[in-house]
Amino acid sequence: MRPRDHALVAGVPRAGRTDLLTALARVLDPDAARGAVLSDLNQRLVRPVSNARETEETPARPSGNQTASEGDAPVPVPAAASGGAGEDASGDGTRTGKAPAAVQRVEAAHIEVTLTDFDPDVQQLLDGVLEPLDASGSASEDPDASADAPLCVRLAYRLSYDDEAETLESVVYFPARSNPALGQYSRVPAATRRMLPVVTLDAGQPLQLRAGAGLRRILDERDAKAGAAAFDALTQAVAKAVTSLSADPAVAEAVNMVLAVGGTGERIGDTPVTAEQVGFRAEDGSLAALLRTLRAALHLDAGGMLGLAQHGSTVSAVLSMAEAMLLATVPGAVVLADDFGDQLDAPATEHLAALLRARSGQVWLSTRRPEAARAFEPTEVIRLARHGGVRSHHQLTRITDRKALVAMRQWHTQLLAALTAPTVAITEGPHDVAVLSMVDRRKPPSSLPLSAHGVRLVASGTGGEGGISQIPRVASLARQLGFRVLAVIDRDKESGQTTDELAKIQATCDAVVRLPPGAIEQALAGGLPLKALADASATLTEYSIPDPMSGQLTEDAVTSLCKVIHKQGLHEQFLEALYAEPNAPHPPVISMTLACLELAADPSYSGQQLIDVPAVSRPAGA
Repeated sequence: MRPRDHALVAGVPRAGRTDLLTALARVLDPDAARGAVLSDLNQRLVRPVSNARETEETPARPSGNQTASEGDAPVPVPAAASGGAGEDASGDGTRTGKAPAAVQRVEAAHIEVTLTDFDPDVQQLLDGVLEPLDASGSASEDPDASADAPLCVRLAYRLSYDDEAETLESVVYFPARSNPALGQYSRVPAATRRMLPVVTLDAGQPLQLRAGAGLRRILDERDAKAGAAAFDALTQAVAKAVTSLSADPAVAEAVNMVLAVGGTGERIGDTPVTAEQVGFRAEDGSLAALLRTLRAALHLDAGGMLGLAQHGSTVSAVLSMAEAMLLATVPGAVVLADDFGDQLDAPATEHLAALLRARSGQVWLSTRRPEAARAFEPTEVIRLARHGGVRSHHQLTRITDRKALVAMRQWHTQLLAALTAPTVAITEGPHDVAVLSMVDRRKPPSSLPLSAHGVRLVASGTGGEGGISQIPRVASLARQLGFRVLAVIDRDKESGQTTDELAKIQATCDAVVRLPPGAIEQALAGGLPLKALADASATLTEYSIPDPMSGQLTEDAVTSLCKVIHKQGLHEQFLEALYAEPNAPHPPVISMTLACLELAADPSYSGQQLIDVPAVSRPAGA
């Protein structure tokens, strides 16, 4: 990845959002290396060959965005403990079934980061390891590079496992002055990394005065002397208040009663103990112990002064993020933040993301929230995908084609909501989405919805900009972002133009599901009993229109119904009426369409790219 601007990192689960932010922190944050664990090294389970059978391999989930350097070979490690993946563990400790799997790990994990656009003070600190930057955003290896080329520095992190010592070893070094093949490293001093304008945003419990908490750090950075004076005043005031509490006659009498039981006061001390020798203090009596007991309380409404937790999780999250952002106000800083907005409401997520973007030299946010992406330019969004266990990253390029700009409008209105879904199914318009979504929601509990298959329904346009001709443009946009792309199209007319449009759709989609002849309204009514259609039709009079079928149980009446539903946009209302009847049937054509989408959503699907949904005959006598 070579982003020159801000980066909003999103994508499907297990595609590497957290790993990417962790990788950056391992290189740039001197305190992050302490979090290294053995599973940071890419690994897999391998079962040895047994009984002349081929080796069976079960990929394990790689941890970390690190990839092995070229030439690093897997190193065998002793078999996993009893009960591990792929083996059977019996109660007596013996292993049965297949041979135990062995864990193979790469020799080392390697992360490299290139930094440029330095302040003069930082550039002077890095003198001797600076390199010219080429046009692609990488350090140039050309000995004849222009003297006017901008300068950059490469920092690398290497994590390895010593089998003999059974320890993890990590090093951060300058590649320009190192030779890892010979074990020679020019290490980056921790002081140098601390001088880099890099801030890791770590939101925690807000408004805490204990040592190390955000508010305490803000107080110490602002005026440590005044803060110490305030804490001294607190200590003295508490000591005075507790002394008064201990001397209170009611408290002293209760303490003396306890000490008088069976001569307790005479036995526990060298001299008889009375209430005068009993006091109270917070834990060990230190200021730190006292501050740990303090919790923020807010007066926000008519409820009065309530503890922070009683005001809900959003208030805590907003205050926590505000603290973190205040600590991150380093001019021109690179700001790293993982899982941004998880506990925030939608407006606060977008607002705070926009503030970070505006105030940072470069911000790297990973998020599951589409609202955070609204604060970034579409070309600043890096979407991570995972297809067949292989991770990939995708980023939109700047669009100059006027027609493609129309599709770009779908970014905020349609595709952004599908940011973390692996698959999008693009329909011709919002009515198709409404029909498919409602039938999908009404599935019986024994049948999984589209969301369980990672599918998000989107329309190719809203209002007059939709239609079959827009699908290829939206599909191309989705493909750039790494989605698996499906399309659902009507077959309401046959012509040379529709043939050309179908070819364009197939060229931009992984699979296309085509309805039977007719539009979405005919598919909605296909295969349903005429009586059920007529009963639902009669309820449409509530919307100030005549009954389209007028009680007639004929195909011509169904045609009239479909025209009215299309013209008036009453798809959802008609379905609502249809499902209102006890034991109402599911529209069979729509149900089959959903089943086709589920089938095509599987990355391993290798059937026909064009899937035609068959027409369904109406029940006899209906």
